[in-house]
Amino acid sequence: MMSTLTDVRNGLERCRALELPLFGRKESAVLVPLVEGPEGLTVLLTRRSAELGQHAGEISFPGGRIEPQDASVFAAAAREAEEEMGLPREACELLGFLDDTVTITGYRIRPCVALVKPGAWRPGPVPPANGTASSAPEVEQVLAVPLERFLRTGGSYTVDVAGGSMRQRFPLYAAGGNIVWGATARILANLADVVLGRGPESGFEATCRDLIPLLMAARRVVLTTHLDPDPDGLGSEMALEEMLLALGKDVVVANNDPLPRLYDFANFRSPLVVGEAITPELLKGADLLIVVDTAEAKRLGKSARLLEPMKGRVAVLDHHMHGNLEGPVVLVDRTFSSTAQIIYSLLSRMGFPFTNRSADALYAGIQFDTHGFRFVFDRSEPFKIAGHLVDLGADTCGIQEQLFARVSRGHVQALTIAMGRARYEFDGKWAWSYITGSELDAFQGTAEDAGEIAPFFCSVEGVRVATFIKEMPDGRLKISFRSKAAWPIGHICTKLGGGGHANAGGATVQGSVEQIVEQLRKEIEPVVLTETPS
Repeated sequence: MMSTLTDVRNGLERCRALELPLFGRKESAVLVPLVEGPEGLTVLLTRRSAELGQHAGEISFPGGRIEPQDASVFAAAAREAEEEMGLPREACELLGFLDDTVTITGYRIRPCVALVKPGAWRPGPVPPANGTASSAPEVEQVLAVPLERFLRTGGSYTVDVAGGSMRQRFPLYAAGGNIVWGATARILANLADVVLGRGPESGFEATCRDLIPLLMAARRVVLTTHLDPDPDGLGSEMALEEMLLALGKDVVVANNDPLPRLYDFANFRSPLVVGEAITPELLKGADLLIVVDTAEAKRLGKSARLLEPMKGRVAVLDHHMHGNLEGPVVLVDRTFSSTAQIIYSLLSRMGFPFTNRSADALYAGIQFDTHGFRFVFDRSEPFKIAGHLVDLGADTCGIQEQLFARVSRGHVQALTIAMGRARYEFDGKWAWSYITGSELDAFQGTAEDAGEIAPFFCSVEGVRVATFIKEMPDGRLKISFRSKAAWPIGHICTKLGGGGHANAGGATVQGSVEQIVEQLRKEIEPVVLTETPS
């Protein structure tokens, strides 16, 4: 079915164009000229002169920087089109705008879709601007390509390119013996979505379209994460903070627990408020509360006090299996291997120029929650992101040491106790142990000292599932699970009222160690005795 001008008008009216922050880039505009003819709509593209120092021979839309004398974005795009391809400004009728896009060369582009009056353009070579052969034109040819060429399913390939602080994905189109790529290809893909009435291609993209305007409009933002914050939650907060500060926002971090002392990368440039100091007064002037790495109110501790006063102004970004938090923006997507990966993707979508600090924070989050890339849900994407963060200067050696090669002396004492009473059941496929509150108190141990013990037992040869139980000050038992990839235990955590990932999770329960272990035996036996497919 041939797309019509009515389809374009309706699509542009229906789809709100996404505006992106500048982040120090130069403002620019391009004209997306459409011509109506007997065979439908045609898109006008330009081929840049081979003599140019930059973008020589490339296929693009006419456009350039917005100058002070330009009355509007559209005026700038129309002026550039007249200068580059001789298209009279008065021959262009603005139909609407497409999503902003950013380039690795330092521009933020706003595409203006316009209808060109018949006869106001001509394909082929572009004459010199002043009519003399000595004046080399910026554009050497105008191409007329049927719009349908860019609407066909399977009409392009997708490529992934990293350059400087940016990593971008865009289609490649073949048009009239030319290759269309980069920002021009992204604009064409966006136009196709608008014309065809296609919505966001993923829940993540839909979230970006809802969240980015809120971030840009907010003046004061409060960030929070779960109890006992880990590198994924902290790294996600830090990267968001870095972006918000770059936008000139006022930021407050409100976490139930202080920063773990073993993680040197974890620090905030904004005020950090913890524990009982978290009160609704923190929200004075706040426009937005962002919760990362959990979507469950019970895992926020004292930070949960902020939920009701901020009702209707809460954004949630998480990758665990379940959640009950509500707000105008909620993304709980377990196809992401870490929340840091979600934040990286969000910041990339916004065109944020990653700093060393944000690269360290996100790299730590991805490394930690994939357990050094042992648990990767979406194949190569976490590796690609990590590689880009390394190129940006992430302190790989230092972060690896902090995450996997540094423990407190208290942790050694807690591990010694746990090792001394470790039990192996079901032919050694399930390892479990525990530590009491009085045993921790005897050496002034902390909750942090008794953490990450289940992963140690999971690394023992033959063990498929490991469980570690820690007695809390209030007498409840905190259970941590780890398992090998082929033996998921997430459903057990959920059944106990907890949560987590398929191979790493936990729950906090009432009862004695003996009672809990007896209950766990019934749940874990069918898991560990299931053989993996050959």
